[in-house]
Parts: sequence; structure tokens; C-alpha cells
Amino acid sequence: MSLTYKQQRIQVWGVVNATPNSFSDGGEISTAQEFARRLNDWKHLDGLDVGAESTAPKNTAITHLEERRRLEETLVPHLKDWPRTLTLSLDTYHLETADWLLAQVPNDVPVVWNDVAGKVDPAVIELLKKYPSLKYVLCFNPVPTRAQTSEHMDFVTPGPIIPAARKFFLENFETFLRVDLFSRVIADPCFGFGKNREQNHALLQQLPGLMDELACPVWMWGISRKSFLRFPDETSELAALDGLGLLWFNMALDKLTHPHTIVLRTHAPLLARALGNWQQLRDQWKPNS
Repeated sequence: MSLTYKQQRIQVWGVVNATPNSFSDGGEISTAQEFARRLNDWKHLDGLDVGAESTAPKNTAITHLEERRRLEETLVPHLKDWPRTLTLSLDTYHLETADWLLAQVPNDVPVVWNDVAGKVDPAVIELLKKYPSLKYVLCFNPVPTRAQTSEHMDFVTPGPIIPAARKFFLENFETFLRVDLFSRVIADPCFGFGKNREQNHALLQQLPGLMDELACPVWMWGISRKSFLRFPDETSELAALDGLGLLWFNMALDKLTHPHTIVLRTHAPLLARALGNWQQLRDQWKPNS
């Protein structure tokens, strides 16, 4: 379902949460049969981003063993017959889960590790070298340690967000360049993680300029159903959040001046067909900020 908008190449990845407590779709996928129905519905997409732990604020962190149990009941039964044209993105900050699951993914399945911890340490480099085809989502998350990933709102980035994002990406890009792994990086501003409402809005407005400035060719945009999209604050309907997210995405695309590949990570992938119809989206959702 790859799309082209002006000079931007867009990949559409659907979000599948095998969790009981995700704010947007918790409890929808808890068995292999439920996962199979979602996989069949979305097999025409460019990728599926699969997670088994909710890192939304106020949710309690789980162990990698509990995460593994959830994945064994949902994702793992489908790995052998996974569509070879569908990227499998593993959304986990647990190194143990990533290594355990990657060992079971067939070699000809395109696979990505979506590591929301944002901690590029020797263990991450080692895992990337162990799996030569693995791509890595580098998330701008300010938590001090990997173990504190689910507590990200206790570590909100101080001060202006764009200078902090620029510093984070430049330092980590340099790390990947030194070990010849930069070509496998997908940069993710990680909307919502360790950022307050004002910072998320500033990031939405200024990210295109930062993307044009930095040299990373592939970026992930994960603004789907984020609470900071609510205009006004009391708007809570998921359909409204889906529409507002797509509108913001469309507006940001118009600001880019250099070509990029952008991964649109979304809970409502079929809405992506509306990309490009900016006026229709704006008339329908009418954001007031």
C-alpha cells in the first residue's frame, strides 16, 4: 500500500496491540484467531507494528516473560507463514523479547525492531550485528534507562523540544555511522514519550524542518490516536483522533522540501487513502489550534 505524495514515499504500517490495556485498542487482540483476522484484514499494508505491552501513562510495566507469553498466544503461531511482502515490526523495549522473537522470524521476512527505549547501548549494536537484515527504529525518548521506559512521563524533556531532538539524533546517528549500521536506522521523534502537550505540538510544527536538516532518509511518524491531538481537549472519539492525526500528517508533508521515506504508523491504515486531499480533511476536522 505504499503511497507517493509529492516527492515523499509513504509506507503505511498498521498497529496491532496484543495487550489488555492499550488506551486505543486494548483487549481486541488476545488470541491467535483474533490476530489472524487482523492480519488478513491488513495484509495489503506495507507493515504491521506488533506490541504486547502498553507504555501509555499510568500503565504498569510488565516483565519480558509476560510480554513473551502474550506474543506466544497471538503473533508467534503466524510467523512461519508470515506474508513475505509485509514488514514485521516488533514493538518492544525488552532486549530479551527482541532476541527471542527475532530468532523465530523466517530469514526472508522483512523485520524491524521498534525500540521505544531510545537507548543505543552495546547490547543494541550487538543485536543488530547478530541479525544482519534487521532494521532499527531509533526513538527520541528521554528516559534515563531502558528499565524506566514505561515511566517516560516522569522524565519530560526540559526546555525547547527541537534542540533536544536535534542533539539526540545527531549523537546517535554518529554512533551508528561509527559501526557502519546507519543505513538500517529509521528515525522516530516518538511523539508522546517524555513530552508534554506543548512540546508535542511544537514537534508537529517543526519536525519537517528538522527532517530536511538531518541526513536520515527514513523516518517514522507515530501520531495515531495520541491524546495531544485533541482539539478541544475534551474531544475523545477515536474517529476524531484518527482524522486529526491524518490532517496533521498531511500538513507536515506539505512543509517538507527534500525527499524522504516516511513510515506512517497508524491504528486506522485505511484512512491513509485520504492523504493528499488536504482541504477535505481540514473541512471535516477543523482543528482550532
